[in-house]
Amino acid sequence: MKVLIFSDIHGDIRSLEKLVAQPADVYISAGDLSTFGKGLDRCGETLKPLGEKVWVLPGNHESHDESRAFCERFGFIDFHRQARALTSERGTTQWAGLGYSNITPFDTPGEYSEEEIAKALAPFDNLKPLYLVVHFPPLGTRLDEFAAGKTLRLDALQAIWAYVCRLQSRKAKLDVVRSAEMRAKRRREDLRMARE
Repeated sequence: MKVLIFSDIHGDIRSLEKLVAQPADVYISAGDLSTFGKGLDRCGETLKPLGEKVWVLPGNHESHDESRAFCERFGFIDFHRQARALTSERGTTQWAGLGYSNITPFDTPGEYSEEEIAKALAPFDNLKPLYLVVHFPPLGTRLDEFAAGKTLRLDALQAIWAYVCRLQSRKAKLDVVRSAEMRAKRRREDLRMARE
């Protein structure tokens, strides 16, 4: 079973075309296909041939209403605050999705407080083994920076970390997955261009 997870396309159709050219059983968009909702349908046309193999989370640039309507229009799976089972020759795994970001100073459509994150994660407590796909970048990494050395991570990772610790204390197997190669590349390019 091959699961391809990507995020932060922000309307970059060429990058999206390269991603969907990669063979996979499931393609999970972990948010921000668009920029403030613009370009979402263009992304939908690119992903449309994959149908229900595409699971979609809203990022902070899409509302859940926009994301849900997008999934309905193009035949994708709305994965926000949902859990789905994947079965392969190795057995069955549980996958859960949580879109949006923590609160930012940019007033984007999809933002959660720490309390909202904790509440949204609670229904996944008994899913084992669980693969959790979120839109939040890993704390303390270059992916977490919006400018060189500047991060927005204030509280979102505290809620996720508390959730992971709570599950691990019950000896649950939890893997937190997030594919951010595209985001890292884009941020490196933005930083390089800013320096020039």
